[in-house]
Amino acid sequence: MFGGEGIYWIRSEFLPTKFVGIHNNPYVHGRERSFMPIGLLSPRLTLTQLWLVEQVHDGESFIFRNYDTGTVLGIENGSSTPGTSIVVQSYASTSENTSSQHWEVIWVRDNNKIPYYCITNQRTRTVLDQTENAENGAGFSVESWNFHGCQRQLWSFERATFPTMYWLISLPSRQRLQYIPNPSNTTSLDVKTKFPSRNQLWYLESVVEYNGYYRIRHVDSEDRVLDLSSNDNKSISARTVEGGDNQMWKITDIDLDGIVSIVCARNDTVLYAKSDREGVYYPRGATDASTCNGRYQWCLAPLPIPSLFWTAMQCRGSGKFVAQSGGSITASNGARGEVDYTAQWRFVTQSRNPYFTIVNRGTGNSLRNSSGSSLTADNNPSSNQYYWALDGEREDYIITNLSTSNVIAWADGNTQALSGGAMDVNHHWFINASLQSVPSFALINAKTGMALGYVPNVSSGSVMTDRAFNSYRCQWIFQQVGTDTDDRPIYVIINKLSDKVLDHWGGVRIEALDNDPINLHHRWRLVPCHKRYFAFVNVSTGKYLYDDGNAPNVSNAAGTMTDEDRRCCWTLVSHRDSTYDTIALDIDITSPYLESRHIVKRIPKKPPKGKCNAKAQPSHIPDNPRIIQATNRVLRDVVERLIDQLDFDRINDQPSRTLASTSRTEVVRDWRIDVPRPIQAGWECDGWVRIGLNGTYMDQNGVRVANIQGQYNAQTILHVIVPVCVTFGRQRIREAMTRSLETATSVRLDAPENTTASGSKEQPTTTQRPPGLGVPLGQYWAATAVQTAGIELTSLALL
Repeated sequence: MFGGEGIYWIRSEFLPTKFVGIHNNPYVHGRERSFMPIGLLSPRLTLTQLWLVEQVHDGESFIFRNYDTGTVLGIENGSSTPGTSIVVQSYASTSENTSSQHWEVIWVRDNNKIPYYCITNQRTRTVLDQTENAENGAGFSVESWNFHGCQRQLWSFERATFPTMYWLISLPSRQRLQYIPNPSNTTSLDVKTKFPSRNQLWYLESVVEYNGYYRIRHVDSEDRVLDLSSNDNKSISARTVEGGDNQMWKITDIDLDGIVSIVCARNDTVLYAKSDREGVYYPRGATDASTCNGRYQWCLAPLPIPSLFWTAMQCRGSGKFVAQSGGSITASNGARGEVDYTAQWRFVTQSRNPYFTIVNRGTGNSLRNSSGSSLTADNNPSSNQYYWALDGEREDYIITNLSTSNVIAWADGNTQALSGGAMDVNHHWFINASLQSVPSFALINAKTGMALGYVPNVSSGSVMTDRAFNSYRCQWIFQQVGTDTDDRPIYVIINKLSDKVLDHWGGVRIEALDNDPINLHHRWRLVPCHKRYFAFVNVSTGKYLYDDGNAPNVSNAAGTMTDEDRRCCWTLVSHRDSTYDTIALDIDITSPYLESRHIVKRIPKKPPKGKCNAKAQPSHIPDNPRIIQATNRVLRDVVERLIDQLDFDRINDQPSRTLASTSRTEVVRDWRIDVPRPIQAGWECDGWVRIGLNGTYMDQNGVRVANIQGQYNAQTILHVIVPVCVTFGRQRIREAMTRSLETATSVRLDAPENTTASGSKEQPTTTQRPPGLGVPLGQYWAATAVQTAGIELTSLALL
């Protein structure tokens, strides 16, 4: 399915074996691709068939960037003429042709539980069309045509995931199992190479017919798997797949630190490292051996591979980020808004080698260490000075230059390349994908229906109103910066486009001119008005934010909270289309934006402050699930495939039931996904990963809603609230689930203003003035949970 930003393979319904790629640069064609699993270093992997799909700041369209070349999908000469070739070009971020490089992805239909989309050019309104025109063996050309809905214009998206590569390390010898091609096909053991080598790396390939067993496939010689000799039941070699049990291996955890035993299905022969008289170790098989004996144990160490999407590199010791300023590499406090790309980088593999160039998103330059401690970046990556190997240190990476052997480090207030010091936390980097993982909101006024919007490059009038609700300039992020004397939270409200904060500037007007969170004019309290609405009260002046159709400003709120004049009431919406709202509801919404925000993990949900006695609430309202962030890319792929299977357009009032589930056999055999060992727990059972309807209930405004949860074993990884008997359409329901999965938030679908179960709309008729400081204790939670604007002030702790 299409799940927003990420890396994908793309193919048409018309030619499902042809994947979009660059095969006659700059022209785009559909061409054959080997089927999964394909290793990241595999000769079968065509890097020009991988696409980074990046959200444009209008909130509606996307850029399709080729992983290999860095160029983006466009129409030749920006022409709207039907039949124009699709090409790749440098991204023209400031030119008039920009919109011809922006594409909208629109769901059209499902076929055999696979969603298909049209990919529409924002400028020409023509769509991608897969032709039957084969050009000089380069594949079948992709062109731009008017939409008519045939299979040639419908496209499916497949998340790009790759099998984990492992070192198999013998505990007694501390050496790595390796295979270097030789006439006898023998394997050997050796110390770790200075930089990762394909000869010492292996895949674990699940075998459906042998439950719990793997083929251990060599990374460099992919046609070879680990083989126990049929002659002596002792010799270990690497041979082509024959299908016998002598090539099937069971890997059993000995402890939680990656220590395992490796046992062949034939005669339960145990793999171990045997030493000869000279102390040289070599791999061997032994029968009747105890796997509790350290002699027969191995360490299974994964090769560190970061996200291949845009990432941020944050130092574990200092909390600083690697950024580029001009040609220099600096230490940054992080991105200034979603379109500040100075601190975003992507890792690009170099041919089949297990090392990378590191490319800056803002400049397209590659990180370089030519000598000494100096780090620079330019666009001519032609030597080992530009190549970087990664090693793992728990959740962190150590990033080493192939030319100088220096590691990226933070020292003396800046980012440098220094020697050694693997134990120094200032040499450790947390690499986090720069996806849209933090919820943001449009602040939409109840009286005017307009949203607060940021106006760039002005010294006055930097906040106006707009109807581009999903644009980054109209989206705001809430960061809690403290509490008042009554323990009610205080927020700064940060514009997603600029990183500027909402400000009652000098107590005179509303601006967003800087990002200082300390100034009291930049701080706001939220207090409930009516159902979905909040008022925003400035901490310094005590004034209420309002919109009356002119420039937004503040007032004392006297006479502004009646049914006829609701200019101080605002609703918070994560995404609005022509009919429905999608609203994030997470109570730890601000925690990723605290200090070292990319390092601190989301914690389990806690009841909002002031809501200590949850059991005093009506018993028919279920507990809010504790949502766990699904950080494993393969697990997210599995969940998204389950979301694809949901084919209902509305949820009826019905008992609890499973909506979709999967197990090991389906994932491995049918989906051809290589599942890494850390998430295999429970996968032999149906429902290992599942999406279920956990009943319906009446919320506190009398609307019956369905409670939908996605679960991995006993952990909740997505949560969606949907009013029953309202036809939202399957794609909107899927998008809500995907948003919940990405952000680890509860998400509610709703209609703008209010809607009843039948879908009819009604205007609010009982708007109340926001309570002052004397608000009863039982209402404190409403001001705390800013995101509850989407659920008519229903406590998140009780959803």
